[in-house]
Amino acid sequence: MARASTLHRRPAPMGAGRLLARVALGSTGLAAILLLLVYPLVSFLLLAVFPGLFGQSGQGFSLAAFAQALDGYALQSVLNSLAIGLSSGALAVGLGLYVSWLTQRTTLSVRRLVDGAVWLLLLTPSYLLAIGWLVLTQHGGLLNQAGLHWGWLEAAFSGPIGVALVLAVKHIPFAYLAIAPSWNTIGGELEEAAQVHGIRGGQATLLLAKLLLPAIAAAFAVVFAEALSDFGVAATLGASSNVPLLTYSIYRALYANPLNFPLAAASSWILLALAGIAVWAQARVNRRAAAYAVLSGRGRLARRVVLGGYGKAVAWFSLGLLGLVALAIPALATVFMSFTKVLGDGLNWANLGLDNYQTVLRQGDLLGPLTYSGMLAGLAATTALVLALVLASVLSSGSRLARGLDVVLLGTLALPGLVLAAGYIFAYNQPFLPLYGTSLLLGMAYAAGAMPSSSRILLGPLTQLHHSLGEAARVHGVSGLGVLRRITLPLLAQPLLYAWLLAASGIVFELPASELLYPPGQPPLAVALLKSVHNFDFGLSTALEVVAVAIVVGTVWLIRAVVTRLLPPNWQRRLNEQHSH
Repeated sequence: MARASTLHRRPAPMGAGRLLARVALGSTGLAAILLLLVYPLVSFLLLAVFPGLFGQSGQGFSLAAFAQALDGYALQSVLNSLAIGLSSGALAVGLGLYVSWLTQRTTLSVRRLVDGAVWLLLLTPSYLLAIGWLVLTQHGGLLNQAGLHWGWLEAAFSGPIGVALVLAVKHIPFAYLAIAPSWNTIGGELEEAAQVHGIRGGQATLLLAKLLLPAIAAAFAVVFAEALSDFGVAATLGASSNVPLLTYSIYRALYANPLNFPLAAASSWILLALAGIAVWAQARVNRRAAAYAVLSGRGRLARRVVLGGYGKAVAWFSLGLLGLVALAIPALATVFMSFTKVLGDGLNWANLGLDNYQTVLRQGDLLGPLTYSGMLAGLAATTALVLALVLASVLSSGSRLARGLDVVLLGTLALPGLVLAAGYIFAYNQPFLPLYGTSLLLGMAYAAGAMPSSSRILLGPLTQLHHSLGEAARVHGVSGLGVLRRITLPLLAQPLLYAWLLAASGIVFELPASELLYPPGQPPLAVALLKSVHNFDFGLSTALEVVAVAIVVGTVWLIRAVVTRLLPPNWQRRLNEQHSH
């Protein structure tokens, strides 16, 4: 009886120190969410219906801003965004479905190659891809300099087709990652049953498509929302091609004379509503998920399709063509343009050199933005990582506060960065918070953008740490700080390092917040790149881009190598073990 009572006794009540620590973590996480996300977003979006908020011109409740947002240039941007979002979504999902079929259901040994290309494309900013295609296909660009006057290609990339194509290939990774795992849920017994009932050819393909419908719907919803909220392509290829898109319309309203915050807020509501429709449609499909549930304990692995010589040739050709369009062509065009001295002097050895690189490395107004972005990226990524660790700790508790914060963070992940940055312009340009035009506000926006994804990266590893680890350490006299230093942080070494590197490298090339919030006279890297593109200084812009990418990649590798050597031995051992697995 004594043993039974010991086994079933209630756990000891939480100590005062642990309770105080939990309250402090919850308060810090809540304050970060309110100040960095909720306050700027709510105050900005309310301007659409309360234009007089915080002393702005306008009185009371009004829907006039929505009338403006559905007229003229703003309306055209809505229609263009809707059409391009639908077309790029359909194309990206189709290509993602095909590539995932090749990697998951055929004997073609391309999975590692495709996975590497998918992640490389996923991490490449969209405006860098757009700049590559712009310098190649524009009038007087590299193709014209090479004597290739392909009017059809120039016309395609100077209109909606080019914008939709770039957005589609940029977002193929989302479609691929959403669909690829679902192939494994369709077992071989289903294909055998279909063959027994005479279902072949087109009917079998249609059956597979129906079984994959939830994954296809999720992929389309994500790609459609990402295409709608993309600012990089809108500010480069879209702006130069006179194809107004919704994100660029919001940007124009914020820089109009006079500033039109209500119009920008109303356009942001329309953007969120269009993305919400796609999410709602996906949710409708998911409600019928039971109709597509085919994975059971009796399932068998499906047999992979053995591709013959012709099939392999078609597969390799299609993958090669896709790789060229998505990555190789814009990258090579960017590198080649960076070596071109004068754009109009043709492609010859006399017109190639390192002049653009010398200019970039000598001129402070070109190298300065890269240094400035690197400094802010390091500080903002560190801030975001600390806040993300706090938020992940709160989320892992499962409390009501955790569930509420989780909803806000998930919503922020789907929020366009331009809308969040626009909220910072208004919310922190008030007499009681005069932060607009400072590096502090830009760093806050960077940290706010990286915080939700970083917290997601840390949440999984953090929830795997059982509370008994800390309790056992305390029994042996280890303090709370010692538990953090000797147990928690070593076990989280890899996700902490990778979350920081991912956040910092993304912030260096971040565009929406950089464009809207940079201090006067201190443009970040993305702003300097766009300025050079808009001034048609393609040689300097591409050289700056190549230098920036090389420095970021080299820095990531160097930090990874240095950190693993300077960390305490138990951290190094844990980091190397995790990396090897």
